[in-house]
Amino acid sequence: MKKIIALALIISLFTCSFCGCGKDKEGGIIFPEDELLSEYRNAADLPMEIVQEAARAVAVYFYRGETKVYGEIYIPEGEGPFPVVIIAGGFATSHYGYLSMAQMFAENGIVGVVFDPSDTGYMGARIDDYLNWSPLKEAADIESIVSALSKLSYIDDGNVFLWGHSMGGFASGYVGFKNPGLIRGMVLVEPAFYLNEEAKEQFPDIETIPEIVPGDTYFGRSYYRDLCSFDIYDLMSDYDRNVIIYAGTESPSIGADMPELLTRAEELLPSCTLSQIKGADHYFNGMPMTRVIMGTVSFVKNNLSE
Repeated sequence: MKKIIALALIISLFTCSFCGCGKDKEGGIIFPEDELLSEYRNAADLPMEIVQEAARAVAVYFYRGETKVYGEIYIPEGEGPFPVVIIAGGFATSHYGYLSMAQMFAENGIVGVVFDPSDTGYMGARIDDYLNWSPLKEAADIESIVSALSKLSYIDDGNVFLWGHSMGGFASGYVGFKNPGLIRGMVLVEPAFYLNEEAKEQFPDIETIPEIVPGDTYFGRSYYRDLCSFDIYDLMSDYDRNVIIYAGTESPSIGADMPELLTRAEELLPSCTLSQIKGADHYFNGMPMTRVIMGTVSFVKNNLSE
């Protein structure tokens, strides 16, 4: 799952207002204060900027303060406003692995957005690519994308949906659970809800976390500090919008190997459907992911606000 071949390179950067779709809206979504994300938020977020565009696809930089978050937006035919699904991929994957999904959403009247989390180097190509990254930093990236998109005339900011796979499901879940009034619904595929417990088992005392934690991938202190600072399950009962959790049935998968993590989420979430996809493992390659994509299209259309 690696990067997209550029659609059309332009030399300079422009403030984003997609051609033919009108001017930016005033205001936009404002997220409430979040103590855990305060280190990563910046009230002076910059407008997103176009770096490439062709047909009804736009490559942009979203900004979280001075931090750039690369993303691509796939826009349906018509003038909108359209519902939008923001796609957060699994750990060590780039946006490229989810392009076909965003394109299929666009073909079905839904804006699809993919992105590369900030501070992830070459997306796992090197052992130290994640020293400056954490799931909460990715959650802040998602918030900056939601906020920026909500200012675009072709986006229906009353119908913002989050889609997350594995690690992206964890980060998306955090944003949604903390902001039920802003996120219309969520589709979470094999969400990595084990992360908090895993980090706390490794470091029962936050003060003992070193600056660099070696392993198959090297993480920095912020990764473990953030995960040890809360429990994702404690946030779930406040999210009263609809959620679908897709689980695999074949090992390796959370659905097959740690099913209690997903059934616990189903029990805690006020309105959640846990759907097992026969034959899928954690990666949901091939037909299982196609089923998820079409299920997501139906989910969005069935959960639109009026």
